[in-house]
Amino acid sequence: MVKSLLEWAGEQEPWVSDSLRRIAGSTNQAITKTDFEVILENIRAAAGMPGAKEHLSPLEPKHLENKKSDVERTVLTQLGPVENIDRLARGQSLRMAPEGITLIYGENGSGKSGYTRIAKKLCRSLSGDDLRGNVFEESQEPKRVQIRYRVGEEEVRTIDWDASSEPPAALKQISIFDSQNARLYVDADNKIAYLPHDLAILERHGELCRQVGEKLSLEAKELTARLKVPLPSGYSAGSTVSNALGNLRPNCQELPSPEFLEELSRLSAEEIRELKELEAELSADPIAQADIRRRAIALLERVLLRLNQCTANLSVAAADSLVRARDEFRVASRVEALAASEAFSDEPLPNVGESAWRTLFDAARAFAVNDGGEAPDRLRDSEGDYCVLCQEPLSASGADRLRRFNDFVCGEAAKNAERANQILKSRLEEIERTDVPNIEAVQDSLSSYKNLNAQRQEILRRILDTFRDLSMRKAGLLHEGKGKTELPQVNDLVEDISKDVNLLKLEVAEFEAAAKHTGALDEKRRRLSSLKDRAKLGLDLEIVRQRLQDVMRKKYIDTCLSKVGTRTISNQTTALRKALVTEKLEESISSEIKALDLTHLPFRLRETSPGGQSAVSIGLQGVSKIKNREILSEGEQRALALACFLAEISDEKVKYGILVDDPVSSLDHLRVRKVARRLVAEACKGRQVVIFTHNIVFFNEVISEAARMGELAPLVKTVVRKTDLQGFGVIHEDSEPWVADIASRITSLQSRANELADETDFDTDQYRRKIKDFYTDLRESWERAVEEVVLAKTVVRFVPDVMTGRLRDVEVTDDDYAAIYHAMKRASERSGHDMSEGRDLPPPRPSELKQDLNDLDTFRRSLKERRKKTSARRELLEKPQKAKFIE
Repeated sequence: MVKSLLEWAGEQEPWVSDSLRRIAGSTNQAITKTDFEVILENIRAAAGMPGAKEHLSPLEPKHLENKKSDVERTVLTQLGPVENIDRLARGQSLRMAPEGITLIYGENGSGKSGYTRIAKKLCRSLSGDDLRGNVFEESQEPKRVQIRYRVGEEEVRTIDWDASSEPPAALKQISIFDSQNARLYVDADNKIAYLPHDLAILERHGELCRQVGEKLSLEAKELTARLKVPLPSGYSAGSTVSNALGNLRPNCQELPSPEFLEELSRLSAEEIRELKELEAELSADPIAQADIRRRAIALLERVLLRLNQCTANLSVAAADSLVRARDEFRVASRVEALAASEAFSDEPLPNVGESAWRTLFDAARAFAVNDGGEAPDRLRDSEGDYCVLCQEPLSASGADRLRRFNDFVCGEAAKNAERANQILKSRLEEIERTDVPNIEAVQDSLSSYKNLNAQRQEILRRILDTFRDLSMRKAGLLHEGKGKTELPQVNDLVEDISKDVNLLKLEVAEFEAAAKHTGALDEKRRRLSSLKDRAKLGLDLEIVRQRLQDVMRKKYIDTCLSKVGTRTISNQTTALRKALVTEKLEESISSEIKALDLTHLPFRLRETSPGGQSAVSIGLQGVSKIKNREILSEGEQRALALACFLAEISDEKVKYGILVDDPVSSLDHLRVRKVARRLVAEACKGRQVVIFTHNIVFFNEVISEAARMGELAPLVKTVVRKTDLQGFGVIHEDSEPWVADIASRITSLQSRANELADETDFDTDQYRRKIKDFYTDLRESWERAVEEVVLAKTVVRFVPDVMTGRLRDVEVTDDDYAAIYHAMKRASERSGHDMSEGRDLPPPRPSELKQDLNDLDTFRRSLKERRKKTSARRELLEKPQKAKFIE
């Protein structure tokens, strides 16, 4: 019996259940940074890490958004008015038909995506966006949306929803598909994967464990490097202190406690007096003398090691390398700045391409991480792609600007500057890591050595001076030569220390040979060594404490790493997948693939669970070693992702609503039509279908297919626009896009002409630009009038069919031709053509604008009236002449 996600969670440690709950509570399985830190804290607490606190709440059925057949269907009937979200205009309401199709058209930058983001926050979506206010202004105003929805046959509910609170659970019935959701069907390797909700939660938990493991592994690696640094030497072998320090390693089962080390390092007044008495009593004792020298040997050998390390890391060659790195970075930075000044001289903000700008751009790249967790080389810079900052689709100019930014960052000058910067950082880090010993610590450690004789006192003085000079050398290199930067000569000192170490070894042998051993005397010697070790531990206590903390933390991290292993997650993923990805699902996907004309590619389901990640994917048969992206076009990938989405909801007994946003991105015309038919077919089944699009071909295909299905697929059209007066997201119900309706164009132009009526200064550049824009749109409207009025939509752009039956209404006279010719000529003079100086006509007055627009409206109305008579006359031509009887 396969365990459900809820059952499996109940058998895991409490932090696992809490993690799954947090993931399930997000609309996109992407937890917040705060949640990530809390989960990490829970893992540390589970490992017993001191100070870590648990914040646990278990996964419950209500968190899993289970769809049950006995739940009444919920329909979303209205979004808005909206307050403080995405700069959407206030006072606007986006209404949606509870049955049939709500077709919403909005051009790029109109605000359409703002409503989509709100819907994704409210409804069931495998990906989602945080709702933002105006990113160009600081505001603490709450983000609110009025929502209207109906559950079953109940009355419509109206709530003012605060975006910081949980949305109504009933809205989770409605499923959403958009470009970001499609990425959950197409993985980082471009394999298209179907992710049932429970699997998506479990997979995200596996990914979270991997991220936690990476974070902890970095910390463990840093600790391992620190643990390789030797502890202070000079302790007696086999003493209590020496044994305690020997146990300071991660694989030791019983670490000395901080209290034990503290107590061991603290000598009482009686013990201090005893130490002095024993030192005096045994000052001439050969064993004590040998012990002093033995300790000095260990310390001096450590000094030699540190001298060699420091002089190598701070050598002339290292300094020259640092100087070269600084010079190369300066040169590369100047070249980069010059390239930036040339590439971005016309940008509205200064200093584009320089250091602060580069930091922001790199941060944007880091924010736009791909599924592999690495920052992409380029931000997405095609028209219609989402800008990572404003979260709006890129306009043509915005895409061009971002493309130039990408080209600059990926260009040779920027790469050289980045490379030089990394080299310089590496050189500085090498200098920074050079550990010059603390002068006072060296002096304290070698105090007994110094007291042996004047010669050794002089050696210690030279050691201290050399380390002092090395410390100043390090500081000078790090601060570009500010301070003493000469490298001290250490050859003579190293030679003298080495000679004295050999001499000390001889002296140790001589003293040990001359020593006398009695039980009482040996006990005093052991006691003296123990007291000296403890006194020395007092001097080294801070270092030893830090080592103990590092060892303990390393042990806890190792325990944490064992807890975030993904084997059990992989096993459950496999079992859950086999239970959820049924034969019926495979059949549904196959059916959708056929409906979207992808049968020319032999697809099959693949099932793996690497690292706890569900790799249920649709791949190509026989080409397992070739990535799908190397075979499938972007349009084929998009169509297949949509097929998986439709298959996912195909077995619902209750026909919950769906909302799709630009489902035909990158699709060819054939598949655009097929997608339109599939979505209309879903509406015919009784679903609420809401479609957002900026594709006018797709817009018309949906209308055509809905008309073909008649009463089964009622449809309402809405246009979302941006206006100078109201801003983004202005709703026009029962309306056509600008490109699709002459009447709405005339209404828009009349409104603009009325606004210009108040102008009094006709010689400004601003007025001329407004006139040019007006006549450009007027010229386009005359062109539209030819298509819609003169030719009676016999041939229509964006619609594939030729409506030959409409030729009945078409009649073009010489007067029609003359009217169109002269109107187009006048509009063209004022729009897209550069006028010669000899014909520099003054800008038309507002009254002339109204007259020119009135000519179009009069022509349209007159021709429509005449078309009725033409149509009636030609209708007679469609019928046979009536034969007459002979009387």
